[in-house]
Amino acid sequence: MEVLSSTISTLIIITAFVFGILAFSLGGRFIIRGLSVYRSHFVKNMGKDLRASFLNTDPLVLFIATLVLTFSLAVLGLFVVGPVGVVFGVITGVLSPRFTLSFLKKRRIDKFLYQFPDALMTLAAAMRAGASLPKGLEHLALRQPAPLSQEFSLVVAEHRVGRDLSEALDELCRRIPRQELELFTAAVGISRGVGGNLADTLDSLAKTLSEKMHIEGKISALTASGRAQGWVISLLPVAVGAVLFKQQPEAMRLLFTEIYGWVVLAVIACMMMLAVYMIRKIVNIDV
Repeated sequence: MEVLSSTISTLIIITAFVFGILAFSLGGRFIIRGLSVYRSHFVKNMGKDLRASFLNTDPLVLFIATLVLTFSLAVLGLFVVGPVGVVFGVITGVLSPRFTLSFLKKRRIDKFLYQFPDALMTLAAAMRAGASLPKGLEHLALRQPAPLSQEFSLVVAEHRVGRDLSEALDELCRRIPRQELELFTAAVGISRGVGGNLADTLDSLAKTLSEKMHIEGKISALTASGRAQGWVISLLPVAVGAVLFKQQPEAMRLLFTEIYGWVVLAVIACMMMLAVYMIRKIVNIDV
């Protein structure tokens, strides 16, 4: 009887070991397959966005850096908070490249728009001196600083290989979807279609955009305190929570290990997001 019981126990252990190996193998293959698909998607989309922003960074290197950052944040979250910290670490690591690229892209577009009125005045002066519109755009591509020179270099290159200038400008509007460029494209299209003094139109447009930027600068200065309050509201609960977690780790750990703690965190997160949204709606004034 004891021999039979020992044999059954041995078979159960062997069976469990075999199934464990199979599960680990299948799970490893699934993870590797998922990473391969995610890598292809990441490299393709991120590479396109990097090229559009004229950032000379290898998307594969960025993918490896994202994996290292995600793993590091997950381990840090596990030791500091627990399983919930792993989830937050993974989400933060995966989303950080996209948020960083969005920030760099927005800053690049803002810099382009800051240079745009002066570029329009230069283009109007070149056309008054007798240059054609393609020649004036080529002058902008050669003489203006980046990123404006980079974008108009693409427009000039597309026009040289046979693409219509209106289509090249429309593509520029798709790369930089801002109202200022739409006005410029519309002015060029109307002038080429029905005629008119394009130089005077561009000069008036440049003065209008300069005044618009001046007003936006005043609004930005007047609403700076509101934006600062938004950052304080966003970061203060996190800082207070970190201090309390340092002082009372056992009590604060219940927020991450019990159901009612997760509910409290969800309510806090929703209230914080609502407060930040309301502040952003107040301080973001469209001119």
